[in-house]
Amino acid sequence: MSKAKSSLEEKKKKVLQRVKSMKEKGSTMTDIILIKTHKELTKLISTEVDYKQMSDFLLRHEGGDINEAMLESMIGQTFDAEQITVTETDSFQCGVKTIVDLQATNEDKCFLINSTLKNVVQFSKSGIKEKQFSVDLCGVCVTDNNEVYVSDYKNMSISRLSPSGSVSTVFSTAPLVPVGICQTMNGGLLVTLWATESDYLQLNSDSRRLVRHVTLTGDVIGEYEYQGDCQTRLFRIPKRVTQNGNTDICVVNKTSDTTGELLILSISGSLKSVYPKQEHRHIFLLGDVVCDSYRNILVSEAHNSSVHLLSSDGEFMR
Repeated sequence: MSKAKSSLEEKKKKVLQRVKSMKEKGSTMTDIILIKTHKELTKLISTEVDYKQMSDFLLRHEGGDINEAMLESMIGQTFDAEQITVTETDSFQCGVKTIVDLQATNEDKCFLINSTLKNVVQFSKSGIKEKQFSVDLCGVCVTDNNEVYVSDYKNMSISRLSPSGSVSTVFSTAPLVPVGICQTMNGGLLVTLWATESDYLQLNSDSRRLVRHVTLTGDVIGEYEYQGDCQTRLFRIPKRVTQNGNTDICVVNKTSDTTGELLILSISGSLKSVYPKQEHRHIFLLGDVVCDSYRNILVSEAHNSSVHLLSSDGEFMR
């Protein structure tokens, strides 16, 4: 690149000469000479590329190993979906009915709700029942501070479970019933809500189906109910909700007794994508959703007894 370097040094020298001349003769320069000198300086310091000159040099690369640490420092984390493997470490039997919700408190304990128990039970990893809370629940959320919040379907409220086993109501959601619940990145809660009706899948003008963003004491921060036109509903039955590391809100939406989809919303409420694509929505029944540290999305699918790994924008990976 010696030619380019020489050209740059020459241009630098000319600029310095012009500046020196302006300092020495500035007080005696006529307007015409001053304008002419300004134009010459502007031309000299122009950043336009001389493509004809650059064509004298050959751009080439050689093969070699990619330095992943350097690559991640420039563009962020790299991720290979094929590296994800699934290995069963422990399991235990808990009745014969569907598990409604399952939340880990740490590596050794979890809260479980199923349609047999009709309440929430704390189990050890080996399946020992350690604690039971007498409340009719649909969802459970363990915060970063290890506080446990639950959605109380029967009493239309959000409650907190104490380590001693007591249940205390935090705030009411009436006349809407709460189902899904999760902690947000700012320390609040996201709760899925809908009105109780005789046929809950049939919507009318008074039906409400939404996700509400609230503080831990129930103050409403925002609601997600309609698309950008303020008329088209986002949900039929919003069941489960979680927030991804990129602030997107992921909601499992039940569309019929045998089908369900995943909606990905921006934090402002705009609909970013829906999984699966339209042509496959009649064959999937999505049940729950979580996100990993790579901001990938994992959804459980009932008909095929499978877990789907999606990218953060809802594209299928595995």
